[in-house]
Amino acid sequence: MAATTAATGTRVPPEQIGYLTEGPGRAAETALARLLDAGLVRVSRDGIVSAVHQTDLGATTAVETLILIGLRKPVRFDAVVRNAAKSAEMRSLHQQLRTRRLTRDPRPRLAAWWVFLAFGVVLSLAALLEPWTLLGAVMFLGAAWWTYGAKPLTRSGRAALKDVTASDRVLAVALEGFRGRIENRSVGELFGLPQSVVKMLPRKRKKKAGRRGGGAASSAAGCGSSGCGASSCGSSSCGSSSSCSSGSSSCGGGSSCGGGGGGGD
Repeated sequence: MAATTAATGTRVPPEQIGYLTEGPGRAAETALARLLDAGLVRVSRDGIVSAVHQTDLGATTAVETLILIGLRKPVRFDAVVRNAAKSAEMRSLHQQLRTRRLTRDPRPRLAAWWVFLAFGVVLSLAALLEPWTLLGAVMFLGAAWWTYGAKPLTRSGRAALKDVTASDRVLAVALEGFRGRIENRSVGELFGLPQSVVKMLPRKRKKKAGRRGGGAASSAAGCGSSGCGASSCGSSSCGSSSSCSSGSSSCGGGSSCGGGGGGGD
Protein backbone atom coordinates (compact mmCIF):
# COMPACT_ATOMS: atom_id res chain seq x y z
CA MET A 1 0.00 0.00 0.00
CA ALA A 2 1.25 3.43 -0.88
CA ALA A 3 2.64 5.41 2.01
CA THR A 4 1.49 8.72 0.60
CA THR A 5 -1.66 9.81 -1.10
CA ALA A 6 -2.14 9.64 -4.84
CA ALA A 7 -5.88 9.51 -5.19
CA THR A 8 -5.98 11.27 -8.51
CA GLY A 9 -7.93 8.47 -10.14
CA THR A 10 -10.93 8.63 -7.81
CA ARG A 11 -14.05 10.37 -9.05
CA VAL A 12 -14.95 11.59 -5.56
CA PRO A 13 -12.40 13.15 -3.17
CA PRO A 14 -11.42 11.01 -0.16
CA GLU A 15 -13.20 13.30 2.32
CA GLN A 16 -16.46 12.87 0.42
CA ILE A 17 -15.87 9.13 0.12
CA GLY A 18 -15.55 9.04 3.91
CA TYR A 19 -18.84 10.89 4.28
CA LEU A 20 -20.66 8.63 1.83
CA THR A 21 -19.24 5.54 3.53
CA GLU A 22 -19.90 6.36 7.18
CA GLY A 23 -21.05 9.94 7.64
CA PRO A 24 -19.63 13.18 9.09
CA GLY A 25 -17.32 11.53 11.62
CA ARG A 26 -15.65 9.41 8.94
CA ALA A 27 -15.26 12.47 6.72
CA ALA A 28 -13.59 14.23 9.66
CA GLU A 29 -11.24 11.26 10.18
CA THR A 30 -10.39 11.36 6.47
CA ALA A 31 -9.62 15.08 6.55
CA LEU A 32 -7.31 14.53 9.53
CA ALA A 33 -5.69 11.58 7.73
CA ARG A 34 -4.99 13.75 4.69
CA LEU A 35 -3.30 16.36 6.88
CA LEU A 36 -1.21 13.66 8.57
CA ASP A 37 -0.33 12.21 5.20
CA ALA A 38 0.81 15.62 3.97
CA GLY A 39 2.94 16.21 7.07
CA LEU A 40 0.88 19.23 8.14
CA VAL A 41 -0.04 17.85 11.57
CA ARG A 42 1.48 15.39 14.01
CA VAL A 43 0.13 13.19 16.78
CA SER A 44 2.02 12.51 20.00
CA ARG A 45 2.03 9.06 21.56
CA ASP A 46 -0.46 10.23 24.17
CA GLY A 47 -2.91 11.33 21.48
CA ILE A 48 -2.34 15.07 21.32
CA VAL A 49 -2.58 16.56 17.84
CA SER A 50 -0.72 19.72 16.87
CA ALA A 51 -0.07 21.62 13.67
CA VAL A 52 3.44 21.55 12.26
CA HIS A 53 3.12 25.20 11.18
CA GLN A 54 0.89 27.89 12.68
CA THR A 55 -0.93 28.46 9.40
CA ASP A 56 -3.68 26.87 7.38
CA LEU A 57 -1.54 26.72 4.25
CA GLY A 58 -1.64 23.28 2.67
CA ALA A 59 -5.29 22.61 3.45
CA THR A 60 -7.27 21.51 0.41
CA THR A 61 -10.83 21.58 1.81
CA ALA A 62 -12.86 23.71 4.18
CA VAL A 63 -12.87 20.92 6.75
CA GLU A 64 -9.08 20.61 6.61
CA THR A 65 -8.79 24.39 7.04
CA LEU A 66 -11.05 24.22 10.10
CA ILE A 67 -8.89 21.47 11.61
CA LEU A 68 -5.65 23.36 11.04
CA ILE A 69 -7.03 26.56 12.53
CA GLY A 70 -8.23 24.60 15.56
CA LEU A 71 -4.76 23.12 16.02
CA ARG A 72 -3.03 26.38 16.75
CA LYS A 73 -3.20 24.92 20.24
CA PRO A 74 -2.77 21.15 20.79
CA VAL A 75 -6.02 19.17 20.85
CA ARG A 76 -6.86 15.56 21.76
CA PHE A 77 -7.08 13.20 18.78
CA ASP A 78 -10.74 12.30 19.34
CA ALA A 79 -11.73 15.94 19.95
CA VAL A 80 -10.26 16.94 16.57
CA VAL A 81 -12.53 14.42 14.85
CA ARG A 82 -15.55 15.29 16.95
CA ASN A 83 -15.23 19.04 16.45
CA ALA A 84 -14.81 18.72 12.70
CA ALA A 85 -17.76 16.33 12.44
CA LYS A 86 -20.04 18.84 14.18
CA SER A 87 -18.85 21.90 12.27
CA ALA A 88 -20.63 24.19 9.84
CA GLU A 89 -18.02 23.17 7.27
CA MET A 90 -19.16 19.56 7.57
CA ARG A 91 -22.78 20.60 7.14
CA SER A 92 -21.72 22.47 4.02
CA LEU A 93 -20.07 19.29 2.73
CA HIS A 94 -23.31 17.44 3.38
CA GLN A 95 -25.19 20.03 1.35
CA GLN A 96 -22.72 19.67 -1.52
CA LEU A 97 -23.41 15.94 -1.61
CA ARG A 98 -27.14 16.64 -1.57
CA THR A 99 -26.77 19.10 -4.43
CA ARG A 100 -24.88 16.49 -6.45
CA ARG A 101 -27.69 14.02 -5.65
CA LEU A 102 -25.32 11.61 -3.94
CA THR A 103 -27.29 11.63 -0.69
CA ARG A 104 -30.89 12.30 0.34
CA ASP A 105 -33.11 12.34 3.39
CA PRO A 106 -33.69 8.71 4.38
CA ARG A 107 -37.15 7.31 5.05
CA PRO A 108 -37.88 4.31 7.28
CA ARG A 109 -39.52 1.30 5.69
CA LEU A 110 -43.00 0.70 7.11
CA ALA A 111 -44.08 -2.87 7.79
CA ALA A 112 -47.32 -2.35 5.87
CA TRP A 113 -45.75 -1.17 2.61
CA TRP A 114 -46.66 -4.43 0.89
CA VAL A 115 -50.34 -3.91 1.74
CA PHE A 116 -50.38 -0.72 -0.32
CA LEU A 117 -48.58 -2.58 -3.09
CA ALA A 118 -51.13 -5.39 -3.07
CA PHE A 119 -54.08 -2.99 -3.25
CA GLY A 120 -52.33 -1.07 -6.01
CA VAL A 121 -51.82 -4.21 -8.07
CA VAL A 122 -55.43 -5.34 -7.56
CA LEU A 123 -56.81 -1.94 -8.57
CA SER A 124 -54.46 -1.84 -11.56
CA LEU A 125 -55.91 -5.13 -12.79
CA ALA A 126 -59.43 -3.93 -12.05
CA ALA A 127 -58.78 -0.84 -14.16
CA LEU A 128 -58.78 -3.08 -17.24
CA LEU A 129 -62.54 -3.45 -16.70
CA GLU A 130 -63.33 -0.39 -14.59
CA PRO A 131 -61.09 2.54 -15.67
CA TRP A 132 -62.23 4.65 -12.71
CA THR A 133 -60.17 2.42 -10.39
CA LEU A 134 -56.97 3.59 -12.07
CA LEU A 135 -56.73 6.66 -9.83
CA GLY A 136 -56.91 4.48 -6.74
CA ALA A 137 -54.25 2.18 -8.19
CA VAL A 138 -51.91 5.12 -8.69
CA MET A 139 -52.51 6.35 -5.14
CA PHE A 140 -51.87 2.93 -3.57
CA LEU A 141 -48.78 2.27 -5.68
CA GLY A 142 -47.43 5.70 -4.78
CA ALA A 143 -48.04 4.96 -1.10
CA ALA A 144 -46.24 1.63 -1.50
CA TRP A 145 -43.23 3.35 -3.04
CA TRP A 146 -43.10 5.95 -0.26
CA THR A 147 -43.57 3.54 2.63
CA TYR A 148 -40.96 1.15 1.19
CA GLY A 149 -38.48 3.69 2.47
CA ALA A 150 -35.19 5.07 1.24
CA LYS A 151 -31.66 4.90 2.57
CA PRO A 152 -29.28 7.88 2.65
CA LEU A 153 -27.27 7.04 -0.45
CA THR A 154 -28.87 7.56 -3.82
CA ARG A 155 -28.13 5.37 -6.80
CA SER A 156 -25.47 7.91 -7.85
CA GLY A 157 -23.98 7.83 -4.36
CA ARG A 158 -23.69 4.05 -4.45
CA ALA A 159 -22.17 4.23 -7.93
CA ALA A 160 -19.59 6.75 -6.68
CA LEU A 161 -18.38 4.21 -4.10
CA LYS A 162 -18.58 1.15 -6.30
CA ASP A 163 -14.99 0.97 -7.53
CA VAL A 164 -13.25 2.77 -4.69
CA THR A 165 -10.50 0.75 -3.03
CA ALA A 166 -8.00 1.48 -0.26
CA SER A 167 -5.25 2.23 -2.77
CA ASP A 168 -3.51 4.59 -0.33
CA ARG A 169 -3.65 5.20 3.38
CA VAL A 170 -6.00 8.20 3.22
CA LEU A 171 -8.55 6.19 1.25
CA ALA A 172 -8.04 3.39 3.78
CA VAL A 173 -9.27 5.78 6.48
CA ALA A 174 -12.15 6.95 4.27
CA LEU A 175 -13.33 3.37 3.79
CA GLU A 176 -12.44 1.79 7.14
CA GLY A 177 -11.63 4.56 9.62
CA PHE A 178 -8.54 4.75 11.83
CA ARG A 179 -9.93 1.84 13.87
CA GLY A 180 -10.45 -0.35 10.83
CA ARG A 181 -8.19 -2.97 9.32
CA ILE A 182 -6.77 -3.45 5.85
CA GLU A 183 -5.18 -6.78 4.94
CA ASN A 184 -5.02 -7.77 8.64
CA ARG A 185 -3.23 -4.56 9.51
CA SER A 186 -4.65 -1.73 11.57
CA VAL A 187 -5.31 1.38 9.49
CA GLY A 188 -3.94 3.49 12.34
CA GLU A 189 -0.60 1.70 12.01
CA LEU A 190 -0.29 3.03 8.46
CA PHE A 191 0.15 6.45 10.10
CA GLY A 192 2.32 5.18 12.94
CA LEU A 193 -0.48 5.69 15.47
CA PRO A 194 -0.41 3.47 18.57
CA GLN A 195 -3.60 1.60 19.44
CA SER A 196 -4.01 3.69 22.58
CA VAL A 197 -4.54 6.72 20.34
CA VAL A 198 -6.72 5.00 17.77
CA LYS A 199 -8.98 3.63 20.52
CA MET A 200 -9.84 7.17 21.58
CA LEU A 201 -12.35 7.00 18.73
CA PRO A 202 -15.62 5.04 19.08
CA ARG A 203 -15.59 1.41 18.06
CA LYS A 204 -16.26 0.87 14.38
CA ARG A 205 -19.81 -0.32 13.84
CA LYS A 206 -20.14 -3.75 12.28
CA LYS A 207 -21.23 -3.91 8.67
CA LYS A 208 -23.76 -6.28 7.25
CA ALA A 209 -22.45 -9.23 5.32
CA GLY A 210 -21.80 -8.40 1.71
CA ARG A 211 -20.96 -4.75 2.40
CA ARG A 212 -18.00 -4.92 0.11
CA GLY A 213 -17.48 -6.32 -3.30
CA GLY A 214 -14.10 -6.43 -4.94
CA GLY A 215 -12.58 -4.24 -2.26
CA ALA A 216 -14.99 -1.40 -2.92
CA ALA A 217 -17.25 0.28 -0.45
CA SER A 218 -20.76 -0.89 -1.06
CA SER A 219 -24.03 0.82 -0.97
CA ALA A 220 -24.86 -0.75 2.34
CA ALA A 221 -22.40 1.47 4.08
CA GLY A 222 -24.64 4.42 3.79
CA CYS A 223 -23.84 7.65 5.41
CA GLY A 224 -23.89 6.62 9.01
CA SER A 225 -21.17 5.99 11.34
CA SER A 226 -20.20 5.15 14.72
CA GLY A 227 -21.42 8.29 16.12
CA CYS A 228 -24.13 10.28 14.38
CA GLY A 229 -27.68 9.71 13.67
CA ALA A 230 -28.73 8.36 10.44
CA SER A 231 -31.56 10.25 9.24
CA SER A 232 -29.65 13.26 8.38
CA CYS A 233 -26.51 12.23 6.83
CA GLY A 234 -24.76 15.01 8.55
CA SER A 235 -27.05 17.77 7.67
CA SER A 236 -27.53 20.50 10.09
CA SER A 237 -28.12 17.82 12.53
CA CYS A 238 -24.60 16.69 13.04
CA GLY A 239 -23.32 18.10 16.05
CA SER A 240 -26.48 18.36 17.52
CA SER A 241 -26.26 16.99 14.25
CA SER A 242 -27.06 13.68 13.52
CA SER A 243 -25.65 13.65 16.76
CA CYS A 244 -22.03 13.34 16.51
CA SER A 245 -21.54 12.14 19.98
CA SER A 246 -18.43 12.91 21.83
CA GLY A 247 -15.50 11.12 20.45
CA SER A 248 -17.55 10.38 17.42
CA SER A 249 -15.55 8.50 14.97
CA SER A 250 -18.14 9.13 12.48
CA CYS A 251 -20.96 10.92 13.50
CA GLY A 252 -22.71 8.42 15.03
CA GLY A 253 -25.09 6.21 16.15
CA GLY A 254 -28.04 5.82 14.21
CA SER A 255 -27.08 5.95 10.95
CA SER A 256 -27.12 9.57 10.35
CA CYS A 257 -26.15 9.37 8.43
CA GLY A 258 -26.91 5.88 8.56
CA GLY A 259 -26.83 2.69 6.89
CA GLY A 260 -26.32 2.71 3.24
CA GLY A 261 -27.96 3.12 -0.02
CA GLY A 262 -31.11 1.39 -0.73
CA GLY A 263 -34.72 1.54 -1.54
CA GLY A 264 -36.57 4.36 -3.12
CA ASP A 265 -34.25 5.39 -5.88
